[in-house]
Amino acid sequence: MKEILSELNQEVGVKGSMVVTQDGIVVASDLTTGLSDEVVAAVASGAIQSTNSQLNRIGQPNLSKFVLEAGFGKMVFIDIGIAYLVVILDQRINMDVTLIAISGAAYRIRQMGQIRT
Repeated sequence: MKEILSELNQEVGVKGSMVVTQDGIVVASDLTTGLSDEVVAAVASGAIQSTNSQLNRIGQPNLSKFVLEAGFGKMVFIDIGIAYLVVILDQRINMDVTLIAISGAAYRIRQMGQIRT
């Protein structure tokens, strides 16, 4: 899994990536210097829980893919089963091609079947 994250981090504009459970437990992480596993996991967990809670309130299933844009950059969340792939991107990146790489990494991790918390 760490190898997949490292490969993903080579894509243009990717600052780091991690696999995190909905409640913020880091399964695997490959973040660049200056990004904290704990802080990114906490932000990811809050965004995932809040979004899923609101979706459930209106009778919709949990999120499958979600993009959060903020001053520091963008975060992409993809449901990979019992956890989420979280990717931090540069603020100015055009995400079209990068989203293809992110989706591919999510697929590869999902297929591993080794996500354990």
